[in-house]
Amino acid sequence: MVQWILGIDVGTRKTGTAVGQSITGQARPLGRLQVPIAELRSDHFDQIIGAWRIDRVVIGLPQLADGTPHPLDVSVRHLGKALAARYGLPVHYVAETLTSHEALLRFPGCHDKDSAAAAVMVEDFLGEHGTRKMV
Repeated sequence: MVQWILGIDVGTRKTGTAVGQSITGQARPLGRLQVPIAELRSDHFDQIIGAWRIDRVVIGLPQLADGTPHPLDVSVRHLGKALAARYGLPVHYVAETLTSHEALLRFPGCHDKDSAAAAVMVEDFLGEHGTRKMV
């Protein structure tokens, strides 16, 4: 049975989204939400989750170079908890280190690096291109 995964790359001013599925292990960038993290809510994802019949969510968790939590850590985890509560879906956190750089290689024609980074996280979660560290 196919599983549909929503990928989310949260930023301070905008959030990239992507969707992937378990049969091929591939993902595609969907688009950006032009909403600052301070205003981002779980209901901003209603349309995507409903249209794609999402089964689980993968959210990139930023970390500083020394491995300590990023200032966005609390906000990202809060969003994850809100998504899990609203939709009853499992939420997985993955390290997002260098996903924007990798997105340029995997999705060279995509002009939305945030959504492409979200697609990288989904593909890595699905195991298509290796394993991204779960955090």
